[in-house]
Amino acid sequence: MTVDIHPEFGIELVLATPYIYWLHENDKLDKIICCKDMKPFYYFCDDIEEKYTQRSIHNELAGLSTLPNSWLHHNSMANFGKDYGDLTEKEQVMANGTLDYSQWTPPPLKQKHKNDRFVFEKPIVVINNSFNIEAGSKPTRYFSIECLYEMFDYLTDYTIIYRRPTNKELPTIDQNEANTIGALGDIEDNVEGVGLVNDYQLTEYFDHVILFDELYEKNDDLSYNEFQCMIYANCDKFVSYVGGGGILSSYFGGTNIMWTSRGKEVRDGYLDENSYYHKLSDCKVIPIFDKQATYPHKIENYQELLETIRREF
Repeated sequence: MTVDIHPEFGIELVLATPYIYWLHENDKLDKIICCKDMKPFYYFCDDIEEKYTQRSIHNELAGLSTLPNSWLHHNSMANFGKDYGDLTEKEQVMANGTLDYSQWTPPPLKQKHKNDRFVFEKPIVVINNSFNIEAGSKPTRYFSIECLYEMFDYLTDYTIIYRRPTNKELPTIDQNEANTIGALGDIEDNVEGVGLVNDYQLTEYFDHVILFDELYEKNDDLSYNEFQCMIYANCDKFVSYVGGGGILSSYFGGTNIMWTSRGKEVRDGYLDENSYYHKLSDCKVIPIFDKQATYPHKIENYQELLETIRREF
């Protein structure tokens, strides 16, 4: 069988990649046609055509309609035999975040990409951040300067690798990411005794914090996704946001403290134990809900997140 897909990155990792690996495990996979630089996620396939240079946010155009799971947020038809709107309230809670797992086996990315190259004196914590236009609206899934300062200041027993893509460096982007380029400023705020700084500049004040992009520049013999997978494979502690960063982190085991403020993921039951987030690997996924849900975010939005980091790390 040939699978031809180019959806959003996180959606691909949930809906397509486990299905493709299931096909491989059952000797049914012939070829993958996908986006540029996806070979690190499809290392098990010998026939890969990296055709697409842009991702589509439209599921049908992206090729998802041919997959067992074509919608990220539930598969009520497979699990309950009826449309989501026809489910009872209790059934909807059970359906949220739950897919059809009968043809769904995530590849063991941590085992494949673990390496001796990216080893530091202290264990790694990867902090995933994002600052993107979301469905035409202002960003809501991001860590503020004040929140980052608190995390950097507390996690001194670790080597922090801080990642917040500008989207220009990504191998392929979707429409939301493309719309963000040049349309938004940086994540920035005033820091006492320093002045106005953005999140990249903030890392310079902490010796144990490394910028993901700067580390990649020193290892450009690797493709972007090769590098990304190797870093994540050597990490057992992640701080992320719900979405692409949280999905990727959940593939690599360890503990993923995952913050969410808005979106379908805040629905009752969505991030319970039967959610796909908990099934991408043996990762301990700890969802944190922003009970304030205000914009722009204040430190109060992150109190539970910071308390959980102090308890778990």
